[in-house]
Amino acid sequence: MKTEGIKYAGSKKSLIPVILRLIEPLQVRTIFDGFTGTTRVAQALKRAGYTVIANDVAVWSKEFATCYLLNRHAPSHYEPMIGHLNRLPGKRGWFSEYYGGERNGGSSIQKDGKKRIWQLHNTMKLDAIRDEIDVIAQDEVEKSVLLTSLMLALDKIDSTVGHQVSYLRQWATRAFQEMTLRVPGLIVDDHPHKVFQEDIFSLLPHATAAAAVDLAYYDPPYGSSNA
Repeated sequence: MKTEGIKYAGSKKSLIPVILRLIEPLQVRTIFDGFTGTTRVAQALKRAGYTVIANDVAVWSKEFATCYLLNRHAPSHYEPMIGHLNRLPGKRGWFSEYYGGERNGGSSIQKDGKKRIWQLHNTMKLDAIRDEIDVIAQDEVEKSVLLTSLMLALDKIDSTVGHQVSYLRQWATRAFQEMTLRVPGLIVDDHPHKVFQEDIFSLLPHATAAAAVDLAYYDPPYGSSNA
C-alpha cells in the first residue's frame, strides 16, 4: 500500500499492512484516526476504500490530511502550478534568516554557533515558493496540496534524522541537492472524509456524533518531547 510523508519518529509506515489486515475482517466503513500525524495510516485507509475522519492538533498535519483526504482534483490539475513554483527565482526571507545556512566546508554550524536544517540556496527557494502559494491557491484544499508538496520536497533536502531537535552537525549529503516540488500522490474518491484540528477530548463527542464511526484508531504522541 503506497503512502507518503515526511521523516518522523514513530511513523507507522512499516505497520500499515498489519493494521489493514486487522481491520479487514471487522467489516467497518468509517474510521476515526484521532492522532493522524503524517497521515500515512489515514492515506492507507482511504486507499483501502474506507471513509476517514482525521484529527491532529498540529498545523502541518491538518495540511497533509486536507491534501490527501479532501482533494477532488486529478494530479494533472496541479502540474502547471507545481511547475510554476519550481521555476520561481529564490529570495531571502524569514526562512532564510532563521533556517538557512552556508555550506561552511560541510559544517551546518553557522557564525552564531547554531546548526541549520537547510542550506541557504534551498531556503531562498522556500521563501519564494511559500509566498507564491498564498497568491495562486484558489481555495484551502489547493493550498494544502501545494503546501504538502513543499513540505515533502523540503524533507528530501533537510539535514535531520526525523526528529524536531536533531539537526546534524555536518550537512547531510541530500542537503546539497536542489529542492524540487512534485505533485503529491493524491487519492481521489467521493467519500465524505472529514478533517479536524482539535483537542481529542473536546472533539470526540462531536466527531462521533457527526458521522457513524465504526472504528477508532489511536496513535497518541509519545517520546521525550511530549513529556
